[in-house]
Amino acid sequence: MIQNKKLMVTFFIFLMAFLFILNSCSVFGGKKKEDKTSAGKTVTVEGMETIKGVNRPKEETSASKAPAAPATLPRKETETKVAAASPRPLYSPSLPIFQVGFRKKVAILDFENNTTYKEEKIGEAVAKKLSDKLEATQRVVTLDKTVVSEMLKREGFKFEKLSDPAVMKRAHQSLGIQAFALGTVTDVSLLSSKASETSDEEVAFATSKVEIRLVDASTGNLLKTFIGRSPIFGTKESGEYSRGKAVLKAIDFGLDDVLDGFLRQLDLLDWTTSIARIDGESIYLNAGKLSGIRIGDTLEVFEPGREIFHPNTNLSLGWTSGRMKGAVRVTDLFGVDAAIAKSVEGSGFSSDDVVRSTVR
Repeated sequence: MIQNKKLMVTFFIFLMAFLFILNSCSVFGGKKKEDKTSAGKTVTVEGMETIKGVNRPKEETSASKAPAAPATLPRKETETKVAAASPRPLYSPSLPIFQVGFRKKVAILDFENNTTYKEEKIGEAVAKKLSDKLEATQRVVTLDKTVVSEMLKREGFKFEKLSDPAVMKRAHQSLGIQAFALGTVTDVSLLSSKASETSDEEVAFATSKVEIRLVDASTGNLLKTFIGRSPIFGTKESGEYSRGKAVLKAIDFGLDDVLDGFLRQLDLLDWTTSIARIDGESIYLNAGKLSGIRIGDTLEVFEPGREIFHPNTNLSLGWTSGRMKGAVRVTDLFGVDAAIAKSVEGSGFSSDDVVRSTVR
């Protein structure tokens, strides 16, 4: 009797398990949708990007046997994948919209033309383009070599070339210049051909290499050298003066390649300016509206400090902070880049003192 009961219990358990499995299959065992998505094709566009696209399956129609028309991309792709490819350079530096602090003063000297096109003024073109790009960031005030040279000569300072470290130091102390930029242009190459067999219009491509040296004006030391290269794609020009236009495009790309790093290195320098003149209570500063100074700004005034040299290399390590003499507040702006300030703390200021921002 007991044995029969055990068999009945066992049979009941197996029956329940069978019904549970059967029910699960009916719920979850729906037909699997057939994946009719065609395999993605890898397409290379002008040797720059590799894209793998997956399109929706075509609808079967009665005219399926007829030659298919070229497929067009649907508005909404089910999936888009980008295959591994070397990234293209970014030609616009990521700069903040609002830059805290005052604008640095940078003197742009001529770039040496070390290309085979000696008759062209390529060095001057690079200096001009670099100046325009720095000004466009609204973080830098640029001065060309003519302006700096004239201002130093009016002070009675005699010199042979502006790239001399002693001249740079004087420009820093007298004019409030934080840095100098100079360099060379090399490896300018041109490729040109006819647009077509039936056209006489010329098509030109160019490449270039631009080397920029950033120098700390307070010490005359080289901070860093930046090398920008331009790819040949994107420099295509056609028609009249196509060669010159292609070279300018190549230089433009080369400068964009290093501009972000140039600005980051420049940010490491402290913003300072100098006192141009003291007339009674009025203190005239070598920085104003162009440098970002506003009426009401408070600036600190320090003694010059000492320049420390390495005992073995005799290279300047920089300037120590001098004793703080007080503070001044800007009361008026005048000229292109000058300001008038009044003392709010301390006294005994002189034209040798260093004026710094209170925001550091």
